Amino acid sequence: MNQTSWKYRRRAVFGTLAFSAIVIISSLFIIDNQSLAETTVLSAFGLMGAIIAAYIGGAAYEDVRLPKHDDFDDTIYDDERNLDVH
Repeated sequence: MNQTSWKYRRRAVFGTLAFSAIVIISSLFIIDNQSLAETTVLSAFGLMGAIIAAYIGGAAYEDVRLPKHDDFDDTIYDDERNLDVH
């Protein structure tokens, strides 16, 4: 896992979430047309849900699909698995 790429991903996710929160709050106080405010708020919540789902899904995909670089030495267990039981 590249820590630098996750730094930029988190920055993009949190920036988008903050932008959506600002849009929601400002549309509640500024927009007089109720149907326009409702559409704006629903769109902002949809954007927030999509961003969170993509962030979690990308992290889960990276955990499952990318190889892990563990320093685990598997030679300890080779003797136990290859024992011939009579």
